[in-house]
Order: sequence, then C-alpha cells, then structure tokens
Amino acid sequence: MDKVFEKYMMRHPLGDYDIQPSGFLPDIIVVIPAYLEEHFLGETLQSLRNAVSISKPIEIVVVVNFSEAYNEMHKIRQHKLAEWTAGYAARNSTVGFQITLLKACDLPAKYSGAGLARKIGMDYAVSRFAARNKSDGVIVSLDADCKVAPNYFEAIYDFFFQQRLHGGTIYFEHIQDDNQEDPLVADAITQYELHLRYYLQVLRWCGFPHAYHTIGSCFAITADRYVRAGGMPRKQAGEDFYFLQKAIPMGLFGEMATTCVYPSARLSERVPFGTGPSVRKLVEGQSEYLTYNLQAFVDLKALFESKKTFYQVDRDRFEEVVQDFSGRMRSYLINSDFFEVLSQVNANCSHEAAFEKRFWEVFNAFRVVKYLNYVHTHFLEKIAVFDAALDLLELIEPDQDHDFFDTDELLMYFRQKEKGH
Repeated sequence: MDKVFEKYMMRHPLGDYDIQPSGFLPDIIVVIPAYLEEHFLGETLQSLRNAVSISKPIEIVVVVNFSEAYNEMHKIRQHKLAEWTAGYAARNSTVGFQITLLKACDLPAKYSGAGLARKIGMDYAVSRFAARNKSDGVIVSLDADCKVAPNYFEAIYDFFFQQRLHGGTIYFEHIQDDNQEDPLVADAITQYELHLRYYLQVLRWCGFPHAYHTIGSCFAITADRYVRAGGMPRKQAGEDFYFLQKAIPMGLFGEMATTCVYPSARLSERVPFGTGPSVRKLVEGQSEYLTYNLQAFVDLKALFESKKTFYQVDRDRFEEVVQDFSGRMRSYLINSDFFEVLSQVNANCSHEAAFEKRFWEVFNAFRVVKYLNYVHTHFLEKIAVFDAALDLLELIEPDQDHDFFDTDELLMYFRQKEKGH
C-alpha cells in the first residue's frame, strides 16, 4: 500500500459501518450522502445509470446516515431508505456499474451532518483505491437530489485520465422544472445562482488565482490529492468549502465545463447556509438577493496588483504602503492580523518571486471572506445581485451592450461565460 494512503488510513480509520461486500474494482467512485431523500434518490441513481457511456468500471456509494440524536421517525425513514437502496442496487448493479449501500447509523450528534456523511463515503473510497495502490482513482462528490448530464462520466474520465488533472469542479445549473408552479422559489434560486456566478467572475477579475465554485455536489478529486489535502472535514455544513480551499492551491486543479450537474432548487433547513436556506430566506420575505458590493472587489484588485510591495516590509514600511489603498482597505489591513501573518511569510522567503507565490497563503479564500464581511459591516452596503452582476459586466466588457431586463436572462449570460461561450 502507498505510504501516503497508509498514513491517512491510520489517522482516519474507517468506522464499523454496515457496508455491502463487493469484489468490484472501480476507476471512479461517486459518493452520495443520503438523509431523508426517499423522494429524490431514485431519480439521481437513474440519472447516473443513464450517464454510463464509458467502459471503465464505476461504483456509486450511497451513504444512508443519521445522528444518534435524531427522532425515531427520522431513523425509521432512514432504515427504509437503506432497504430501498439495497433493493435498487441488487436490481440495477452490473459488471461495470456497482451501487454500494453504506449505512452509517447513530453517528455522534456533535459531528453528524453532511460533512461527516461525505467524509465516511470518501474515506471508504480511499480504502477501495488503497487496496489496489490506485492513487489516481477518482472520487466524485454528488448529492442525492441531483441529476447529471448524459456525458457526465465521459467528461470526468477525460479530465482525470486523459488530461491528467488531479481535481476539479463540475459545471452546474439548478433544476428549475421543480418550481414551475411556484414562481417565488424559481426567482429565488435564479437570484442565488446568479450570486454564485457573479462572485466567481468578480474574484477572477480581481486576479485571485484560486477562484472556483465550492459546491458539495459538483466536484471530483483523485484519491491521492484527497488524502494529501487531509480528507473531508466533519463539519455539519460548509465542508466542501473548507476541503476545496486545501485542495485547490495544490495545483493541477481545473473545471469540467463540458458536462453538467443539475442540483435540485428546493427549500431546505438541513444546513445553516447554502442553496436551500438562501432560497427559503428569499421566499419568506426578502424579495431581492443582496450580494457583495462591486466596490469591495475594486479595492481588492488594487491590493492584489500591489502585492509585491509587501515583500520584506517591517511595521513602519507596512503602514506606509497601506496608505496607497482606499480607506476601506487600509482599515481592514491595519485592524486585522494581516501584518503578523505577512511577517511569517516574509521570514521564509529569500526572494520576491517566492513571496508573490506564498502571498496567496496569506490572502486565501478564507481571508477574502473575512475582508468582505469587514468592509460590508463598516463601510459598504450589499446590493441587489442583478445590479451587481450588471455593474461587473459593464466594468469588464465596456464595449459590449448589456441590455438585460430580467434576472433569468442575465443568469443565462453568466452561464455561457462559465462554459467558455
């Protein structure tokens, strides 16, 4: 067994979960946490079956899970979902397409949630690949309420086994058919998806090198990169963001824009933030989704373009340098711990090129969020996402006409930009 795998599995031993035995040897393993998803899981699995267009072996791992603290009714529903999944697997698994049920019951209440369920499934995938020393085996993250495009596995195989990349996000579009009878929900998910795409595009315009979507149902990674990034955290929400912020800077990371995942656009209270809660908040009273003010990113771009001026600065020089930035940025840099962490980087860089590379360890995605929260608390107001997205287009595409009259039309334009059209 590869030493990297061995070390990881010693630190993260796979628990005593109920797993169907299998001699199947996959190249790609899709991990699907499933909690109270009896109305959606069947369509998700059928969608995956319809996407099998390659001859490479594929395993689908469904992690049916619940916390020790959940009520008996929910536990009974989960046991029934597990029974249904086992029956579906028995009827539909084939020589090249194996469906595996992994039951994770009575998980510790302190950790139980999407993060732990995803981690259990992905650690199981690591154990499967480790047994064959298959460090390039691919672990795909999906949710139980998603559908996928017919070329889903074809695009994943090409990305990892032909292009030889080590990790990537998968293009997505929320399913709107579910909400045709509820225009409020449809409008809410359109606004939220526009926010996600605006945030990605404006970060890239700033020059932030690690700007990618961080959605739990829309990424894949090699087993080797997964273990080197420390594995999935056990967080009850946001586990995808935390994990990907470790994996992305390691390099050989990209986007699979030639296929698509279709997450469900539905109300949800299972996690404290993300698509479901955001949609619910809009439907229940907030008519417009408020996103980050474009001015915050204008200030951020100025900082990124001047990052080399922070090389080997002492406290006095640091305070001189920050005078060149806006009052908003200057306030954040002085009142945060930026100088202290910057000093640690400077102490370990013997030349400017190394410093510029390691600057992104200091101003990573976590610090970007902290900065945005700071300036919107003290200086700026969030604005309607339609206005912010339109302002961005006028800034980065000044020679084009942007006559968009509704959010749906504007979202379609941003979708096309992400697909490279």
